[in-house]
Amino acid sequence: MPFGDVTHNLAATVEGSSIPLVDVVVASCVIRFGLDGELEWGRLDGRGLRVAAEELQRAISALQHHQRRVLRLVEERRAYEAVGSRDAADWAAGQLGISRHTASEQIDMDRKLDELPHLADKAAAGELSAEQVKPAIELAADTIHGDGDDGEEAPAGDGGMAERDRRLADAAPSMSVATLRRRAARRRRPAAKDHAEARRVRNFESWTAGQELRFRGSLPLDDGARLLKAIERQMPDRDGTTTPGQRHADGLLALASATIAADADPDRATVVVIAELAAICDDDPAATAELETGQPLATDTARRLVCDSRLSVLVQDRDGRAVGLGTTARTVTPALRRALVVRDGHCRFGDGTSRRFLHAHHIAHWPAPTVMSNLALVCYAHHHALHEGGWHLTGDPFHELVAVHPDGRHSPPNHPHHHDHSDLPPEPTAPSHTGPPGTDTTPNRRRAPLSGGSSPPPHRPAREPALFADSG
Repeated sequence: MPFGDVTHNLAATVEGSSIPLVDVVVASCVIRFGLDGELEWGRLDGRGLRVAAEELQRAISALQHHQRRVLRLVEERRAYEAVGSRDAADWAAGQLGISRHTASEQIDMDRKLDELPHLADKAAAGELSAEQVKPAIELAADTIHGDGDDGEEAPAGDGGMAERDRRLADAAPSMSVATLRRRAARRRRPAAKDHAEARRVRNFESWTAGQELRFRGSLPLDDGARLLKAIERQMPDRDGTTTPGQRHADGLLALASATIAADADPDRATVVVIAELAAICDDDPAATAELETGQPLATDTARRLVCDSRLSVLVQDRDGRAVGLGTTARTVTPALRRALVVRDGHCRFGDGTSRRFLHAHHIAHWPAPTVMSNLALVCYAHHHALHEGGWHLTGDPFHELVAVHPDGRHSPPNHPHHHDHSDLPPEPTAPSHTGPPGTDTTPNRRRAPLSGGSSPPPHRPAREPALFADSG
């Protein structure tokens, strides 16, 4: 006997009792699958597990149909008023652990099933899951109401409605959710008002959670397609280690970085990081680094940003007051970057081959010299590995580089694009920075903001140097 029938029979035997429905379902599982009271599913073989999954889903689908009916009755009989809720969806959000949107959608689906008795019977028997029911209703409603050439709803007789309902009830249980959704989407005929509504509710919001920036939003379909295409154009190549979602995230970041880099107003397009100089130069665990908005960063992250950005040095007195600001410059000048591209040609980490979105990495951390003999191009992922991941590069960037893991593992050697460097331009050197006038050589432990890009000073500025690193 199918699981759903066992559940109904058990429920009938305890009608009017105080036994919770979940206990009835557990008892039916014990009976149906020969399990003990602990429901040790691992005792089933492969076929038994497949059968159990199928029958459990059928029972869940049937219960979800009945929940839709109960929620609709709560709405129609205003049963929510006795506990002070605004409507059934509000009550469900507070008591059932589902969202208002889901509750409202379930109530609406049950109303529509009144016109589709064959689909309703399949749903009640658990032969249609909740995910199948929604697009099946959309397909039926599209045909029931019909579409005239002028976009107005064309009435259909009861015979046509019944026939469509019957045909869908026969076909839908064997169709995948994806197929039903695709067919429903194809039959929908969007109107101008639909696009206007999508544009009206367009939205973007973001928030931080630990070291994550999270966001969500919506766009009209055509605008969203442009966004997705732009992200796909910036996505890194498949490397077998990243998921499609991670590659899309990297593409979005690359798109943002390219936009900032091309901005005609670099000051306004600057992402500013503020760090104590000791966090960059001395790896001092007590030193701090943070975004200008106040969110803290790991010092390894701050050092990564200093590798290839613009830097300004801010000198503070012992009370934290700014007393001098150095000249802003890039750690890696455009001429130096061009020379690196000619020499390296690709990511120099291990077996890396990426040629796009490369960062200039200081083999010996800043403030070591910003010269070609201390620089190597690496991709975004490997630049993270070299800082936050603890790896480091050893060897001669003009010949062979090896990436070394903290546990001693070594990557395969990586060679530059050109072994013969006779065509390389002369090695550019980064301009020296001596700090603003009036500084002395007394070290100070106060904060130093870091932003993105200047050449390293030959000595540490006297007072509270603050690096402003903008990772534009």
